[in-house]
Amino acid sequence: MKNRTLLLTLLFTWTLLLNESFGIMSVFETANALYRDKNYAKAALLYDSLAAEKGAGAVVYFNAGNAHFKNGDIAKAVLNYERARRLAPSDEDILFNLKIAYANTVDKIEPIPLLFYERWWQGFLTLLSPGVWSVLAVVGIWLAAAAGLLYLFAGTVARKRNAFLLALTLLCISLFTYRIAASAEQLIHGDTEAVVMEPSTYVRSSPDAASTNLFMLHEGTKVEITERIIGWCRIRIANGNVGWVEDKNIEAI
Repeated sequence: MKNRTLLLTLLFTWTLLLNESFGIMSVFETANALYRDKNYAKAALLYDSLAAEKGAGAVVYFNAGNAHFKNGDIAKAVLNYERARRLAPSDEDILFNLKIAYANTVDKIEPIPLLFYERWWQGFLTLLSPGVWSVLAVVGIWLAAAAGLLYLFAGTVARKRNAFLLALTLLCISLFTYRIAASAEQLIHGDTEAVVMEPSTYVRSSPDAASTNLFMLHEGTKVEITERIIGWCRIRIANGNVGWVEDKNIEAI
């Protein structure tokens, strides 16, 4: 009876997962159809709903960027292209469309291009999700522990030496994999970069609406967030200029 209940529970769970997967694919295909029919506003809404789901892939953000660009919303186009680039930093289509989007912004501030080894490292980090990297790190720890037990119960000096070296190697690999998992999490879900979402916003000398206006930024401009306080962010743009903006005027990548 218990086995039958367990089997029914597993089947029910599997059915829910399949229905959810098919539902997501159905929404994605509907959005694609709307995009092909040049109904860009509705397509963008559907892509955005998919992008809001945890684990959205680069293709979802890329398509969302395309729909927003066609709909004339440059800020959301840049935001989604940047999110897609985080997941696929070497994708030529994403890089090309992002360049076109930036060309349509008011502030002609060219983003600093990544060096080849930075692109390689980002590409390596995004080979697997942060969760998968974390699982691999845990598996490595358990394997290292098993090798440690082999060391304790090894009957000869040679076997003890080999077990020790194996345990040490596995431990180093698992620690490195954990570091990769943390870096991948920061790369994909970090909030140190943002895009200006308002048509225009003043950058001020201090986090105070009455402070001096230093310069103005417009929608679609990418900024780096260097400090946060309640309601304000200290930002830096590509040319090195810094200042404070209200956090409601920007959205984290």
